[in-house]
Amino acid sequence: MHRFLALALMLSSTCVAADNWKKNLWVGFDNDVLPQVADGNYWKTTITLVNMDDEPADYRLRFFRSGGGTTPLTLDFVGLGRVSVVSGRLPMNGSVVIETTGMSDPPVTGFALLDSPNYTNVNGYGIFRQRIPGRPQDFEAVTPFSSSIDDDFLLPFDNTQGYTTSMAICNPSTYATQTVTVSFFDGGGNRFHLDQFTLAPLQHDAYEFTLKWPQTNGRRGIAVFQVSPDGTSVLGLRFNWTGPFTSTHTLSR
Repeated sequence: MHRFLALALMLSSTCVAADNWKKNLWVGFDNDVLPQVADGNYWKTTITLVNMDDEPADYRLRFFRSGGGTTPLTLDFVGLGRVSVVSGRLPMNGSVVIETTGMSDPPVTGFALLDSPNYTNVNGYGIFRQRIPGRPQDFEAVTPFSSSIDDDFLLPFDNTQGYTTSMAICNPSTYATQTVTVSFFDGGGNRFHLDQFTLAPLQHDAYEFTLKWPQTNGRRGIAVFQVSPDGTSVLGLRFNWTGPFTSTHTLSR
């Protein structure tokens, strides 16, 4: 439990098109939200961006602080200093790694919005790293950028045998409040809880399932999210009681 509380303090759909000779993977342009960014208190975030277009691609990453509103999240980045916007240009087949220093004090969390000023296709993923003094190894989890318009999706959860599911959720809209309805089902498809809450424009939250929804304690199953009028972006994290953790991703339908 305390591991994710420390974190809280601080592909949209893909399709394969085939002809007789080759297969191409296309990633939607609405994959433009990294639902969680964390820095400080043993956490840091590394973001890799890739030019997926056949021409030079401009990119812009804007960071927003947890709590809602338009407050930028200013972070200390390796080689860049303290900024809330990171931008640049990638050559064809180019990539860039953007890394926080892990030195924020107090620790901060938020999310990032990605766009391309010259309307090219840029995509990527984020890595969350936990480094605890005295522990011989770091733990990491990776998550791709997610859709900003996904309004009907599932997140599997497991809060049994010492495992804990946690999540980050954000409303990427700059103007619309999102109403989120969450239905919880056990492995047999039986609904055992229903909840509804709202997210103001650019609001970000992170919490453990068992704290937000005590009804999930000792259970595993799926949480079904339905969002109106637009959509939200969600990241799931599965914590092992022995220390390691991994990301879990939503299943869009």
